[in-house]
Amino acid sequence: MKKVMASGVFDILHLGHVHYLEESKSFGDFLVVVVASDHMARKGGKNIIFSEETRRKMISSLKVVDDAIIGGTGNIYDTVEKIRPDIITLGFDQRFDENEIAMECRRRGMDIEVKRCSPLQSMEPFGTRRIREVLLQRGQ
Repeated sequence: MKKVMASGVFDILHLGHVHYLEESKSFGDFLVVVVASDHMARKGGKNIIFSEETRRKMISSLKVVDDAIIGGTGNIYDTVEKIRPDIITLGFDQRFDENEIAMECRRRGMDIEVKRCSPLQSMEPFGTRRIREVLLQRGQ
């Protein structure tokens, strides 16, 4: 069984997230989604609306997701070591380096493939930032 790990904040759940998770699942048999903890989301500069538990529940309700957990508050590799996926997927706009992640995993004794997912092709605003912009514009 091939285990795939995807991660993100998932504050305003949208079709871009669904696309990312569906593509992630297509690479394996079991999809574990790591939802960023409130601490890490804020540390990363996110102005989150929903709590980590609410975001985890939303993600876990999606058919494509086999398990959803809240990530830690420290080193991301602690979570990777706990899950031990065969593949880590990154969203097309996530600011992580695939090679750096793969090298650090190897350094820690884990042979994990890292894949970058494709963007959703849509004319509708689907990114969290874009949705916030549209909502703010319509509220004025």
